[in-house]
Amino acid sequence: MFADQEIRLVDGPLFVGENYELEREVVALSGSRRTESLWVRTTVFVPPSGRPVVKMLLNLASIKDSLPGYAKEYAALYA
Repeated sequence: MFADQEIRLVDGPLFVGENYELEREVVALSGSRRTESLWVRTTVFVPPSGRPVVKMLLNLASIKDSLPGYAKEYAALYA
């Protein structure tokens, strides 16, 4: 599920029908007793200039109790 999303218009907006290039990077992994999170930063560029238009930070979270078999699969990683 999406736990958090931050969008920043650097030199936006984006337009339908335009071509853009994306760069994505995983910026953090975190976890707690109940959740696991993956933080991904995406930057949208205008080709061919490479001018950044939009930046987005997205937190994708998994609630462990909602995944059938999670405990068994997790235990297998460290067996």
